[in-house]
Amino acid sequence: MNFLCFGDKNNKSILLIHGMASTAMLCYDPLLKHLSDYYVILAEVDGHSEHTEELVSLAKNCDEIEHYIMRHLSGNLYCLSGFSMGATMAVEIIGRGTVNVTKTHLDAAFLIQMGLLAKPYESIFCKAIKRLQDGKPIPKFFMDAVMGKDNNSVIEMLYPNITANTIKNACDYVYHYSIPEKIRDYQGTVLFWRGSNEPYPRKSAALLKKYLPDLIDVEIANMGHGQYLHEHSAEYAGRLIEYLQE
Repeated sequence: MNFLCFGDKNNKSILLIHGMASTAMLCYDPLLKHLSDYYVILAEVDGHSEHTEELVSLAKNCDEIEHYIMRHLSGNLYCLSGFSMGATMAVEIIGRGTVNVTKTHLDAAFLIQMGLLAKPYESIFCKAIKRLQDGKPIPKFFMDAVMGKDNNSVIEMLYPNITANTIKNACDYVYHYSIPEKIRDYQGTVLFWRGSNEPYPRKSAALLKKYLPDLIDVEIANMGHGQYLHEHSAEYAGRLIEYLQE
C-alpha cells in the first residue's frame, strides 16, 4: 500500500479509502481543498496506483492501514471514511477494534454476500473494465441498471492500469465479505450514505444496522454509485465536514 498525506498533522485526522478500480486521487482530490482544516490521509490500495504492487489481499491491506494508524497516529484516528470497496474495508477495520476510530463515514459500503452470484458478477465486472480499457463503450442499459440512471461516475473515476488479477482479488473479498461480530462493540458514530439508485448499499445499510442500531442511514436522492462523490464534490465535502464537526 501507499499513503498520501495532506495538511497539518496536529489537526484532527481523517483517512479515506477509495473505491474498486479507481484511485485515491481520482476519488478524493476534489475534496482536499475543502478539508484543509484536517490532516488528510489517502490510502492507495494495492493494484490501484502506480505506487503499489498488484493486489493480492484486501484483508492484508486492512492490516496495513491499522499498522499505519498505530505507527503514525498512536492508534487513534478521528475519522475513517470509505467509498464502495473502501467502505467495506472501513467496516472491517472498525469491526476488528484494533485501532481507535472516533467517527466512521461509509459511502455505499458493499456488505451483502453474493453467494452463487459472486463469480458471475466478478466475470461481468472484469469484462466491463476490459471493454473500457480497450476504448469500447458499455451498453447504457447495463450502466443504468448497475450504477444508476445516467451515471458515468465510475467510468470517469476508472484507473486505466487496473489488472484483471487485482479486480478478481478485490471482488473475491467484497462479494464474500462477512461483518465481524465484534463490530457490536464499536463505540464511535457511524454515518452511512447511499444513493437512492443503489440497491445493494441500501441492503447493506439495513444489514449493518442490525449490528449497530445507532447507525445514521442517509439516502441521497437521485444518485447512483459514486455519483454524489464525483459530480457534487463540494456539497459532499460540506456535508462530511458537518458530520466531522458534530
